[in-house]
Amino acid sequence: MKEKLAQCRRCILDSRTPGITINPHTGLCQWCEQGPLKTATEEANRILATTRGGGEVDAIFALSGGKDSCYTLYRLKEEYPDLRILAVQFDNGFIADSAVENAQQFCHKTGSTFLSLSLDPLLLQTVFRRAAESINAYPVAARIRASDICNTCIGIVKQKLIELALVHHAPLIVFAFSPGQTTSPFVRLSAVYLRWFRNMFQKELEAMGVKNNDELLIPPELIEAQGKREMIIVHPLLIWDYHKEQVEQAVVTMGWKRPELADKISTNCLLNAFANDNHIRKYGIHPYAFDLAALVREGRLSREEALRNVNMEQSQDLIQYAHEKLSIIRK
Repeated sequence: MKEKLAQCRRCILDSRTPGITINPHTGLCQWCEQGPLKTATEEANRILATTRGGGEVDAIFALSGGKDSCYTLYRLKEEYPDLRILAVQFDNGFIADSAVENAQQFCHKTGSTFLSLSLDPLLLQTVFRRAAESINAYPVAARIRASDICNTCIGIVKQKLIELALVHHAPLIVFAFSPGQTTSPFVRLSAVYLRWFRNMFQKELEAMGVKNNDELLIPPELIEAQGKREMIIVHPLLIWDYHKEQVEQAVVTMGWKRPELADKISTNCLLNAFANDNHIRKYGIHPYAFDLAALVREGRLSREEALRNVNMEQSQDLIQYAHEKLSIIRK
């Protein structure tokens, strides 16, 4: 007999998600039962206020052009005006024109240096196609937080931003990850950690069948040249009071323009709808559910809005666009 689907009555996680159990007595998942996680917000705030580089750049910033990253960049410069930022937008071949315009506009507003980072487009198409065709290339902990395609894209972004930080001797790397996408407001990057991080992503790429992958990874000689100098990844949205609707309202008043995309979740990427559809077909779970559930638990998003997001039909036009660009036969 097929097991009955159970859904947490507080957030939106259900029993289809690997590792999630719903208590039949309380109707709650284990995350809701344990309460909110404590984070080292004071230390992260101190790091942002005092850590500066010896060169021309203090922080490498991941700027997608979406509402969260534009908001984070603007607020970061408001609260730490002397922070010298190199804002990097990764061109994965699927960035909406409006996202590029938003990114450049917010760099101008904040006095940040804008850099468009591009790699061989054919290589990226191959990597994303292999990610779509792969099964279980990433561990469960990664698969319940993001699609295989997004995990791959984010993995490349992290590798290349760390490379830029090493080249520019920048002590900080900043991401606009929201609560749910990550749990720690900062991560310290020693040479030992970077060796492990590089090797882990290389193995994940190889599990997808991507063998010639040096262009996607941190050059090992840069890691060895780091010595005892430490870098730190910071997630400011974990130390600020984050609410999705308030963030969008704030950036709109600053001049951010919402793109006219058929995808109502992503505000920067034309690959997102296909990535979501691909993940749901392979694993039976929505890759945004874990993130949205965390926002619901912390009172940052209503349960109704979260359910609307995960139950929203993916754009068939964008899915078809991705199939054609990645040369994947649609079944």
